Amino acid sequence: MALAVAVYSLSTHAAQDIAPNMTECLPSCARQYRSLSGIVLSCLTTIFLCIWVSLHLNVPEPVDTRGLGRLKRFKVWFRSFIRCTVVPIFVTLVFPEWVLGIAVLQFAKATQLAKKIDDTRGSSKNPISTIIQGEEEAHPLVNISETEGGKADNAPNSKAIRLLEEEIGEPVHPLDEFDVCRLIDAGQLHFPPSAELQDRCKSDELAKFLVIVQTLWFIVQCVARKVNKLPLTELEVITLGYTLLTVSMYIAWWDKPYRVTFPIRVYATLPGRTKEQEEIKWNMERYSFRDMAFGYATGTQDDAVDLRSVRKIPMFSSGYIKNKGLTEFVGILTTVIVGMVFGAVHFLAWSSPFPSHHMQFLWRFATIVMTAVPPAAVILFMFTAVIEGCFSLDKSILSFLLLLTPLYFVGRGITIVLALVTLASLPLEAYRDVEWSDLFPHI
Repeated sequence: MALAVAVYSLSTHAAQDIAPNMTECLPSCARQYRSLSGIVLSCLTTIFLCIWVSLHLNVPEPVDTRGLGRLKRFKVWFRSFIRCTVVPIFVTLVFPEWVLGIAVLQFAKATQLAKKIDDTRGSSKNPISTIIQGEEEAHPLVNISETEGGKADNAPNSKAIRLLEEEIGEPVHPLDEFDVCRLIDAGQLHFPPSAELQDRCKSDELAKFLVIVQTLWFIVQCVARKVNKLPLTELEVITLGYTLLTVSMYIAWWDKPYRVTFPIRVYATLPGRTKEQEEIKWNMERYSFRDMAFGYATGTQDDAVDLRSVRKIPMFSSGYIKNKGLTEFVGILTTVIVGMVFGAVHFLAWSSPFPSHHMQFLWRFATIVMTAVPPAAVILFMFTAVIEGCFSLDKSILSFLLLLTPLYFVGRGITIVLALVTLASLPLEAYRDVEWSDLFPHI
């Protein structure tokens, strides 16, 4: 909200400053020119719509609101809105490269798990994401809930379910892939048909269409401006970078159900922990904050998240990675590569007219930093890891990597500030529009 107010203030101030000049300079065909408010609205709308449609989050924790008053229901809804809408959007705005890395990691892990199930059971190609289960020690039956591809076999009728809910209680924790696979092998979980899975998906085809149209228009008009040698505003350059990243997220999450908000409960008996589950539980109890921070940065945080010990899966969980290899680092590699591409997009404004040479220098400096820091971090990580392994040095040498992350976000912050500040003094050519833009529907 503060960002929108700041942009509007800058836009109004700039419009007042350039109004006399525009009156003197614009030709009679004024339709070939665009307004500052139109530029800002187009950029902010494109960013918001792309993020809103591209985010395919995991199933949130189920909350039973039966018997609650209106105020308590509102509090539950508000907390859910903050956790499941505001926080993910904010994370994507601040760390779009990391979110894309998690999306690619989820795709790779889901593909690996689906292939494993197909090889052993030949059941389905739909990846399993989440299932919530009740406490296995309390009763021979347990409550298992939500999956992106799981359904109870011979589920009890509604009356029996109510009796079981009264006796067993609410779901206690989600199931991991090991329990899901074993329940499938035991015939207690079956994949739902595609129609049922699609019915649970909250995807809106009209919203998708509008976002696709708006995104295509924005990308095409950016290309057309470069072809016609018209300058792009710095805000448009940043928006183009976000657009490329969010489109990539959407592709990576193409087959993942969109905004499934409540689980399916399945009743079954859980077997004992596997060797992998015991290892995950041990990691969760003993991992330090530094280890967990590194796990979240690389997308391997699920190696220390025991789903039998929590009530919900993490927001960007991708699953345990058993065979360490390329799959383990696909998330961080994607983040590094995409971070370089996102930084390189800012080179489009390398020669753009800036209000001062100092602003142009800052933009170029930030662009170089954003492009160079991701590969430099990988090289430094590999170098320090080799040194620590060869000379048995303290792991604190690896903490030097923490200096690169703030440097990257300093560069990001510089570009955002400059994109807003330069709105107040855009050159006249920045207002000139491509001739065919009005023929293409857009916001």
